[in-house]
Amino acid sequence: MTPLSIVAILAAVTACLLIVLLVMRLPVTGRAVSPMHLRQQMKALADLQREDSDDDGPQVSIADTAAQEMAVEKVADTQLTIRKRLKFAQLSNIPPYAFSLAQIATSLTLFLVVRLYFDTVLQMIALLSGPLLINWVINRRIDSRFKKFDMDFPQFLLSLVGMLRIGLNPIQALQAAASGLEDESLVKMEVDLMLERLRMGVSEERSIGSFGEDIYHPEIELFVQALILSRRVGGNLSDTLDRLAKQVRRRQYFRQSANAAVGMQRGSIWFILGVLGAMELYLYTIWPEAVTGAWKHPDGRMVCQAGITAIILGIFWVRQVTKLRV
Repeated sequence: MTPLSIVAILAAVTACLLIVLLVMRLPVTGRAVSPMHLRQQMKALADLQREDSDDDGPQVSIADTAAQEMAVEKVADTQLTIRKRLKFAQLSNIPPYAFSLAQIATSLTLFLVVRLYFDTVLQMIALLSGPLLINWVINRRIDSRFKKFDMDFPQFLLSLVGMLRIGLNPIQALQAAASGLEDESLVKMEVDLMLERLRMGVSEERSIGSFGEDIYHPEIELFVQALILSRRVGGNLSDTLDRLAKQVRRRQYFRQSANAAVGMQRGSIWFILGVLGAMELYLYTIWPEAVTGAWKHPDGRMVCQAGITAIILGIFWVRQVTKLRV
């Protein structure tokens, strides 16, 4: 076995292991935070708040100080970093360096494989495929959680508005509105987690501020700020949430319309590629020398690789053009 084959095997094994870790959410270093450990942390935070409240004189609790620092940091840092993306994809137990190693290992593996059959241009494309593939996996997980949350969020807001208008306080209305959702609903899970924090003694502002913190959804911040401001200064919370529910439904309508508009263009590209592949396969079955001979000839090999490169770049360009964020 040649040294190049050994390097290719090691790189392939490393890439497969890192991709499995990313998909299965296994910790690469340290240990994941369990629900029991989270409850212990919330109990400790509640005990510190009670100790601060027993002291003489007005003092600011540790939880409130931490909440203010988190709020300032959240406003100041709006860039979607690798750490935030991993958090939104439920992969926060994986360090960012493992994410980078997975990209490098995937690029190296594909480069070594492509190097055996193709020339320089496709080898360069293979080197860029690692970040594209790993980012695609992360984005798929983020979009999956976004869609799962967005599916029930407007219904939850409308139910919450109805509960508030019949006289329930916000906490009771949240619990009643979430009870009407299915058990596997992501919105219900987030509300239950927020109510669990309140029962453990965490302050209302910190508990509400943690709602949906690991979901990449544009309306969560508006919902959280509406609840926090209503607890601070009062106001008609039901009207605010009613307008927010209408905005969420309007965004859903625009998003579905945009996806329908670009779906035909995407489908036509894949249809054309399918027709080209079928024609190439048919030509190979009736006249194999026309395909193999063109690949063995230097000029034919160059033309074939140029066509493959054009197809890959075309698919990438179409996906970038039709990538909409409403």
